[in-house]
Amino acid sequence: MVLMGMMPIVAQSTPTAPTDPNVTIHVVQRGENLFRIALQYGLTVDQLARANGIISVNNLQVGQRLLIPLNAEPILNPPTTHTVQPGETIETIALFYQIDQARLIQQNGITNPNQLYIGQVLTIVPSEAVTPATIETTVTPAPPTTDTLTTSGLTHVIQRGETLFTIAQNYGVSMADLQTANNITDPSVIYFGQVLVIPGVQPVVDSVQLPEAIASLDVTPLILTEGKTGRIRLTTRSASAVTANFLNRDLPVITNGPDTYLIFAAIPLNTPEAIYPFTLTITETSGAVISYTLNLQVVLGYYGIANITLPADRAALITQSVDEAELEILRGIMGRFNPERYFDGPLSLPAAAPMNSPFGQRRSYNGGPADRSHQGADFAGAPGSPVKAAASGRIVMTDTLNIRGTSVIIDHGWGVYTNYSHLSERYVNLGDFVQTGQVIGTVGSSGRATGAHLHWELWVNGVPVDPMQWVYQAFP
Repeated sequence: MVLMGMMPIVAQSTPTAPTDPNVTIHVVQRGENLFRIALQYGLTVDQLARANGIISVNNLQVGQRLLIPLNAEPILNPPTTHTVQPGETIETIALFYQIDQARLIQQNGITNPNQLYIGQVLTIVPSEAVTPATIETTVTPAPPTTDTLTTSGLTHVIQRGETLFTIAQNYGVSMADLQTANNITDPSVIYFGQVLVIPGVQPVVDSVQLPEAIASLDVTPLILTEGKTGRIRLTTRSASAVTANFLNRDLPVITNGPDTYLIFAAIPLNTPEAIYPFTLTITETSGAVISYTLNLQVVLGYYGIANITLPADRAALITQSVDEAELEILRGIMGRFNPERYFDGPLSLPAAAPMNSPFGQRRSYNGGPADRSHQGADFAGAPGSPVKAAASGRIVMTDTLNIRGTSVIIDHGWGVYTNYSHLSERYVNLGDFVQTGQVIGTVGSSGRATGAHLHWELWVNGVPVDPMQWVYQAFP
């Protein structure tokens, strides 16, 4: 949810001094939003917006004058929702909405306030009906603010039906600035729940309280899914050494500009649905060490089940030990971290063919238990059709494996690798550098395959994840 009172204004008409005794004027002060003002006068946000011709209830400015109808019936404001962001606590959220912490905890059935997690949706219900107060009419606007607006601090969580164009319009920023601030190359590639940094705007009231060493912290998406990738972007206030730990693994921390760091959180398949701690350790040049932990939720991917029948001559490849031995080889290659990045923007599709088997499926072979997971996405390419590099990178393996058959692995840097398997031919050699779209081989049926197709994998920090997420979404 976007917090009210934290956005640039859209030009509104300015009310003049009212002659109706049932109406007064409220001058917006720093730190107020429409929610708080409506609560003060016993109105709903909708009533207050209609009385002032406000189209976007999220847009207010300091000094703006609002007409307040004083003859409205005392009411309870309707509940609203709040999506927990990094750095927020029960205390700061309750303070922002001016409600009692205990009431907020009770309304949301929270058993442990310390386990609040990023992306959690809280219901905000004002405490009591408020009787409109009688105040003296004022027509003197508040002094204009001279604060310098910064490029950090305000974020927007994308809702269903929104586009980058409408979001830019609502905040009064340009599309180009919005894309640059969020490293978005294709404005059509955004998704529900994505958190955008709004450039040039600093929130007036902020429920986020991060350690002093942290200037900003962003988690995308807010709720993580098994088999997919999350991205954590951290900005510190000074040069620091940063480490990260999640799911009991130390994750590589990427330096991506002055005092800016990125961490890719690859969630292994079959990770139980739960709340997990993500811990950052920041060591400043002074020697001071700051440890900060936030709770992240992981949900199930629900990838489905497939029954596969292999011919008799390949039945020996069903053995679990064969699978594990091959995965160990792949982890040894794709678990390495290369600090240089070769990819840029979303990945390209590796074949001009329909996908006939998605990532993550549980698989049963020849009537056995569904105890294997599909580690990649399959494309039903015709035999001999071209296979293309999904992004630029260096060839780090050209080999024939028991299950994946003839395979090529590309290192794209920053711990990101793609694997192309079941090939009939390969056109690259170990150490070659390839460009996006370059033909590296042809579709075949080598290895544990029931027919010609391309098996395409994406590994991040030694973990196989859904490659199609990286096609639809630009990382970092």
